[in-house]
Amino acid sequence: MPDLIAAIDNGTSESKILWQRLPDGAIELMRMGAEVLEVSSADLLDMGLSGGRPENDAYIKLPDGKLFVLGMKAQGLRGKPPVKLSKYVPAAYKIVAVVGAIAQTANLPSAFSVCLSTLLPYAEYQDRSRFVELLTRHLNSFEFRGTRYSVTIDSLDVRPEGAGLAQNHRSANPNAFAQQNMLMLMLGQRDASLLPFKQGTPQQGIGEHLGFVEFQDDVVRRSALNLSVRDMARLPEYLFQARQAPAYVARIARMVVGDLEVEHKAAQIQAAIDQAEARYLNNLFSWLKTMLGQDLYELDEVVASGGAALYFRPEIEAFFADYPNLTLFWQEPVTELIEADLDGAIEPSLAFRLFDVYGSFRVLASKMKKLAALPAPEPEATLSEAVAAVLPEPRKKTTRSTRSRVEA
Repeated sequence: MPDLIAAIDNGTSESKILWQRLPDGAIELMRMGAEVLEVSSADLLDMGLSGGRPENDAYIKLPDGKLFVLGMKAQGLRGKPPVKLSKYVPAAYKIVAVVGAIAQTANLPSAFSVCLSTLLPYAEYQDRSRFVELLTRHLNSFEFRGTRYSVTIDSLDVRPEGAGLAQNHRSANPNAFAQQNMLMLMLGQRDASLLPFKQGTPQQGIGEHLGFVEFQDDVVRRSALNLSVRDMARLPEYLFQARQAPAYVARIARMVVGDLEVEHKAAQIQAAIDQAEARYLNNLFSWLKTMLGQDLYELDEVVASGGAALYFRPEIEAFFADYPNLTLFWQEPVTELIEADLDGAIEPSLAFRLFDVYGSFRVLASKMKKLAALPAPEPEATLSEAVAAVLPEPRKKTTRSTRSRVEA
């Protein structure tokens, strides 16, 4: 039995993690910013004293001596992102930092074991074997905030984005899942992923860089926003909120101009948002039609999730309404399951972003329950017991009765 189980969704906006210390710890939610910067030892000294929650003060040192600062701590620091690397490489760095943050939060020893499940965009999923090898090597020996850890991976389940959604949907109605044609549509921060199923059997997935960042970058370009690293990290949330509360457009404007220019800049940003929305939706729907083709007329159900899907929910609903043969699901009932497991209310838009990783965590937790239900193995025999088991039992001595010669 491992010391820890964790399901990790390494999103481009943030990493979302559900974890549990075994055998009977509570299920916990952790969120870590997505930034990854390679820094020098001098940069670490310039940061001053460490403090705060581990996930907000995360830095790792790998066996090759490289130092990486992650999440909130990386915002506003000088350093360089790990460029010219396959995208699964920074994903491995993030998971190393996540495991270190959990270890310090849960007061785990320097050596412990873990069962992990992680979700990768479909493009990165193609490199999963190299990802597993790299992550296993890094977890074997690393430092998190100056503490050395050696982590043994008991199991590592790597799944494409949307697999957790499929698990949620299967659990809700197993018979329907096995009989119908379904599509998991994930629209995240960076990627769009399609994970189709035909009568319960997974088909070839499809991935494309058509996430929220495509829309966001278009807004930045059209409105000539020159943002700091810290403000760029705030921008996705401000854009998301601006759809319901236009005051957030003014907040974006204040990132780049003074008070006297806010009104003019806000109008410019709003025009950029409107134009970028139209362009993004045109690209998204053209891609869906191209990739799915006639399958759009054969699908029974589509499950949509991800931050970009939530932002464009009205437009996505209108798009699929043109295909009356299918039903569009948003999995709102899963929110109640998440709240029950986390023992507390959770903000709806956050819960929506957790659906995929929650499905993965449920699979992992179910495996642990089955493992715990197995009968305990027989204790190993001692050396003498082992020898006795293989050697023949010695023959018993018998006493032969003899007559004395006198009697004879």
